Amino acid sequence: MKNIGKYQIVRELGRGASGKVYLATDPFGDRQVAIKVAFPEALKSSEDGDFYKKMFLNEAALAGKLNHPHIVEIYDAVVEDEFSYIVMEFVEGGTLEKFCEADALLDPAEVAEIMFKCVRALAFAQRLGLTHRDLKPGNILHVDGTDIKIADFGAAINTVSDRTVITNVGSPAYMAPELVTGAAQASAVTDIYALGIVMYYLLAGRLPFAGANTMSVIYQIVNTEPEAPGVHREGLPADLDTIVLKAMARDPAARFASWEEFGQALAEVWKKLNREGEREQSDTERFSLCRNLPFFKEFPENELWEVLRISKWRKFAPNTVLIKEGDHGDSFFVLAGGYVRVTRGKRTLNVLSAGDCFGEMAYLAHKDAPHRSATVTTTSDCIIIKIRAEDLRASSLSCRRLFDERFLNTLVERLEAANEQLAVMS
Repeated sequence: MKNIGKYQIVRELGRGASGKVYLATDPFGDRQVAIKVAFPEALKSSEDGDFYKKMFLNEAALAGKLNHPHIVEIYDAVVEDEFSYIVMEFVEGGTLEKFCEADALLDPAEVAEIMFKCVRALAFAQRLGLTHRDLKPGNILHVDGTDIKIADFGAAINTVSDRTVITNVGSPAYMAPELVTGAAQASAVTDIYALGIVMYYLLAGRLPFAGANTMSVIYQIVNTEPEAPGVHREGLPADLDTIVLKAMARDPAARFASWEEFGQALAEVWKKLNREGEREQSDTERFSLCRNLPFFKEFPENELWEVLRISKWRKFAPNTVLIKEGDHGDSFFVLAGGYVRVTRGKRTLNVLSAGDCFGEMAYLAHKDAPHRSATVTTTSDCIIIKIRAEDLRASSLSCRRLFDERFLNTLVERLEAANEQLAVMS
């Protein structure tokens, strides 16, 4: 087989009980894709066919809906009696399983950031009514650095769909006690438990519960308290132990009550891990900062992640000239922390604080590197977000529209302030 529909097969990536996965090229989208092809005989099997078919249909139904930078995107799906396949984003870096070995563990701050991105992705999925139900390192793909993408929503429960719920899914080692005993249904709280187990594995290089067989593991999940991951890894910060054990508490009421609460705890621990300033700001800290800035107040989650992708962040000391009157410039800036003074000649025009923008005419002028009309100087320690006009013009339409709206509001506000000053002077 050389082609699957319009897609040209490159090679087989793997296979399982119900189908194969191929690497292929999309000639129209000019990209590589992964194609999951179902075995017809597996879908028709008298024993497991109904189960596999429901899983396949569940995942196919999500085509075009899970648009988040940390979730594997499903581009296309074809479901027919004789030939069914799902086309999805291809991620080359393997899964997080490679970081669960004792000799390949990641730095604790990297684990915190990876978990933060997982939390944001799962919060996004929950807003669409989805509970994943099969979170484990093998279902979290590694892109690069701390970038990940959650995969395999075939087992997900969709609370806004009338699709039949699949039962008896999930990996026992990652299932919450109330699931294995049948005392409760899957929910965000059980996904929080599963992600806690994933975090434990990444930090300690071992699962919290191990046994000779599945029943032994399930007994421990239901009846015993796990040791903290720090018991198995010297030097692990106690705050990380606290977060992991809270996420995987046996009592659902003792866990994080929401993805937001889980994410906030991870953001706070990252700040502590970075308090000596030895590392650059992480995506975790930048995302949290953006969400609280007035400039980005109306930006949905996807567009905030896009802002992080196209921007450069730097810290500046007081009395640093960021923009000089008369110079050419092709970038604009958003102040993420601190204060700057805007001057023309010897006259102070404005003092800006966190959440304000400046230099936006580099984007609005629609020409290369216009002259700067004022000088901008820091008056305190500052965190500056820099975005090239060219990069914003190449971003998504939704992102550009949000920036256009914010710039328009800013211009109106400044015009009103100028009119008020003129009224006072007259």
